[in-house]
Amino acid sequence: MSARGSHKHAGANGKHKASASSSNHQLSHDPGSFLFVINELVVKDDDRYNRGDDWFNREPPSEARGFEGEITGTVMRYHNGQVTEARGYRWLRGDFDTTRNAWPPGYLYRYDSDGSPMLSDDGNFQCATMHNQLAVFSCNPLLPIAIFVGDPLSARSLARVPLLFHHPEAQPGVSHAVHTDSPAGQGGGMRKFVAGASPSWMPSLVPKTYRNPYDPVPSRGLSGELPIILGLMAFSEATSEGDEAARRIFLEEGRWRNGEWHHSAAPRGYARSAQDKPLGFLVTVFYDPENEAYSNQQYLLDMEWRRVIVRESRR
Repeated sequence: MSARGSHKHAGANGKHKASASSSNHQLSHDPGSFLFVINELVVKDDDRYNRGDDWFNREPPSEARGFEGEITGTVMRYHNGQVTEARGYRWLRGDFDTTRNAWPPGYLYRYDSDGSPMLSDDGNFQCATMHNQLAVFSCNPLLPIAIFVGDPLSARSLARVPLLFHHPEAQPGVSHAVHTDSPAGQGGGMRKFVAGASPSWMPSLVPKTYRNPYDPVPSRGLSGELPIILGLMAFSEATSEGDEAARRIFLEEGRWRNGEWHHSAAPRGYARSAQDKPLGFLVTVFYDPENEAYSNQQYLLDMEWRRVIVRESRR
């Protein structure tokens, strides 16, 4: 599915009613919001689909039939530095299509209080408009994080790319979590290590493998692609059958609030060794149909590339 989607969307009139300022807003007065859903991707226990690379690292399948499917997550809303459940929204997709060897794309539908789907004036389902979608995988300690640009369930084949960090010249010490095709903008470079020294969110959010080995400025926070950051957050808790890790992380324990990551333990959701199956999440970010003025492409791009999503925690 494209970033705009193919259905009639609630709040998708193509107009940006307000622009986000690049100034340092106080989070307590930040009107921006977005919806997101984190689905755990289930890899088949079949070596035909995850044989590994030339260095014996098992990789996530590059084709949809290498997955059993997904465990659908709770739809959540980020607003004013807090994450809450976005009631009235559901992520839905159909069954596996044997003619395409893939699942159909998923959509975020709006529902009435009685459980019936909401329709627009022309009779179409009301869907939230997608901002971005990536799959984030932990492969093993020697091949830490791999990314799919898009939905690996709905595509015949997708390339796997490494997690990188853009070092923006205009924001010394800020690390942009990116992949090879991210729209990181001009200035700075993409590296395999973070931009600043001693970030408070390492190793609880980003593995120590990505630490800066040189003598940089102090870390001033993490930003970049929202699906990557949300995916890294999802690894902080171990996954288990029928138990939604993301709900515990964001709703029950509130580990990401007021622009800080409130967790210090090493992630429990990483693949432990090259013998384990890769573990991953499909992370999809949507504009909030109930906040069109401050939930649009311009506002979220400003949040990702000109502001800081995870500030350094107070110590």
